[in-house]
Amino acid sequence: MKKTIFDYTHYKKYLHEKVIHSPNKGRGMKRNMANYLGCQTAYISQIFNQHVNFSLEQAVKLNQFLEHGKSESKFFILLLQHERAGTKELQSFFRQEMMEILERRGNLKERLGIANSLDETNQHIYYSAWYYAAIHILLSIPAYQRPRAIADHLRLPLKQTLEVLEFLVTTGLATQKDDHYEIGLTRIHLSKESIQIRRHHTNWRNQAINSIDKNDKNDLHYSSALSMSHEDVPQVKEILIQAIEECREVIKISNEERLQVLTMDFFAINEADK
Repeated sequence: MKKTIFDYTHYKKYLHEKVIHSPNKGRGMKRNMANYLGCQTAYISQIFNQHVNFSLEQAVKLNQFLEHGKSESKFFILLLQHERAGTKELQSFFRQEMMEILERRGNLKERLGIANSLDETNQHIYYSAWYYAAIHILLSIPAYQRPRAIADHLRLPLKQTLEVLEFLVTTGLATQKDDHYEIGLTRIHLSKESIQIRRHHTNWRNQAINSIDKNDKNDLHYSSALSMSHEDVPQVKEILIQAIEECREVIKISNEERLQVLTMDFFAINEADK
């Protein structure tokens, strides 16, 4: 498994390996970094190779450039502050801050190793908006395992995308591997009795409405108001359930290439409870 920022004790070594493990072995990355920070490429090389450090203001912009999540951003700032500290006492203070973060992460990993399903509190967050599930499923597609690709595909702000990814990693629904993310071991399933089921259906029906407005020829929408006998209702329902089961068998062995949403509705209008 590739390293993450939490495996480093020096921010320069982290940046150096970040560059050399980037596409094309990081060719042009220092120049892009300099352009983003508004400085010369020579200045970036000087920091990499000499006893010169970024300022805290530059570190904040670097977090954005490197697409760090909230926890990664905080740890990167601490690494920089540790490097810039002028006394051993101050270095010790920042080192302790980093150790506390690493300890919390270790405890979390240990806890997630026991639990294989999402608890109710985190289910409430997961189903609070459609894009949590959308980003989660997108991670099964190699082309959409990086924050920028996800944000562009779903037309979400990068900051919001990073916050969702951090939530998914924290809950074990995703794992971070260097500069990309993959689906984790934690699983999530809603029973018909779950208090989240209404929000789950609503999230995707709202997206179905958006799809109707786009009128994409590749999408399929069918709505029909009809009359039928009471005795035929269970038969139609069974046909629809069988269709769902057949679809699930196809999906199970299908390659992960694009994000699709399947919704189906079959219900009575204003029929009194029996």
